[in-house]
Amino acid sequence: MLVRHDLDMDVPQCQPSGVRTKVERRAGVRVRVGCDVVRSSIAAAALAALLGCQSQSWEQYMDAAAFARQDGRIEEAEALFLLAAQAAAGFDDADPRLALTLGNLAELYHAQARDEEAEAAWRESLARLERAEGPDSLRAARFAVDAAVFYTVLGRVEEAEPLYRRALETLERAHGPWHADVLELRTMLAGFLLQQQRHAEAEPLYVEVLAILLDAPEPERDHDRVLTALDEYAALLRATGRADEAAAAEARARRIRARF
Repeated sequence: MLVRHDLDMDVPQCQPSGVRTKVERRAGVRVRVGCDVVRSSIAAAALAALLGCQSQSWEQYMDAAAFARQDGRIEEAEALFLLAAQAAAGFDDADPRLALTLGNLAELYHAQARDEEAEAAWRESLARLERAEGPDSLRAARFAVDAAVFYTVLGRVEEAEPLYRRALETLERAHGPWHADVLELRTMLAGFLLQQQRHAEAEPLYVEVLAILLDAPEPERDHDRVLTALDEYAALLRATGRADEAAAAEARARRIRARF
């Protein structure tokens, strides 16, 4: 994924209040001062043993949730993310930690096909991040890509496309056209348009991406990204009746694969 919900970040240290987010209210989680009391249908016993009824920091909850998810302990990961959200709920609006937590929850819900909950978490996380860092921040752009991919998977292309384009404008403005994230997102947008048979809009994106990638010196060239763009561009050429050009692109892709 292009988007990285990075937990290694400089954030102000604050004390959380008892404010609860919409996601927490839906999940039925309650945390009391002095001793964490988890009221949820998920992993209550495991959490009690894990946390020892002691107050934990946002960072500790997030680290534990990440490890639980990596180990396949999904219910425990969800409960820990919810506790992290509770810990972050009273932070200042300029603090991005609650937005980061909700973004991780959205990914977790989406992986379980809990798309209604995922969408609510995406919307709230993006709105909070825009308030914290501004709508044109790089992290907001990356969150927007996550949300765009989510809507694409659901077939809600009208909601996905503005998010792709907005994120691309932000990344291009910050990094220029040659940055790896910009090239990846252009390829994603081209693929999105190709799936909708919007060939005239997708083609210039593929052409520009391939020109930049293939212009890089061989040792620095991102061959995986070149192959992705070549394969998809060849499909576009075939779909538009240009079999000879498609065959040339496919042959080039085969030569690259044979070498690497």
